[in-house]
Order: sequence, then structure tokens, then C-alpha cells
Amino acid sequence: FLCAGRQSIIMIASLVNKPPNLGGLTRTCEIFNVETLVVPDMKIRNHQVYKQLSVTAEKWMPLKEVPPSLLPSYIRQLKNEGYKILALEQAARSQRLQEYTFPEKVAVLLGKEKEGVPADLLNLVDDCIEI
Repeated sequence: FLCAGRQSIIMIASLVNKPPNLGGLTRTCEIFNVETLVVPDMKIRNHQVYKQLSVTAEKWMPLKEVPPSLLPSYIRQLKNEGYKILALEQAARSQRLQEYTFPEKVAVLLGKEKEGVPADLLNLVDDCIEI
């Protein structure tokens, strides 16, 4: 059941590898009507803890598999499609979430648990935002 078209937001969670985090993120993306959630491996849909936390959102939320090794080319592809790429990361150039004006088409790159977004990927993003 969708009241309107999906938001032009792609949530890139290829660096997130814990099933509870991916399950909760899937549910959150469904609630906010996100266009696509990018995961490192589609097998996550079969993980019991993931399914418990996603609360059936995995049945409705569009998922796409992009392993971490393919993120640089995927990010470039999104840029070519007109998406602005944001990293959710505390960095010298980060802007506060509350003060950031989101573009119409955006892809948000989430970092690894405890480690954040690797430097090679930070070099590919347009902006960094911090919570």
C-alpha cells in the first residue's frame, strides 16, 4: 500500500553487515517510502534476526544487492543518473543534518559499524552530513 510514489532517496547500506542493523534499516526505509535500500548481499532476507526486525518490510521495500567491492562503480553510476551522493559521516567537511538542504534525488551512503565510511569512498561523495 503506497499513498504516493516513492521518495527519490536511495539508502546505500552495503557497508553495514549486522543483520539487526539491516533489519531495522529496512523497516525505517519502508516507513519513509525510500526508493531503494542497497544491501551487501540479498541473502540477508533469509536471516532470522533480520526478518524479526524488518517486521515484513523486506516484502515491500525494494532491495538491491551491491557488494562493497562494487560501491565505487555504483556511486559513479548514480551520479551519472543525476543523484547527489551524501555520506553519513563525521568529517572535516561535514554539515549538520538539521542545516542541510536535501536535493531532489539523493543517495545516502552509510558507513561500516564503528569504522564509518572508508576514505576511498569519501572521495567519491558530493557532501558529508552528520547527525
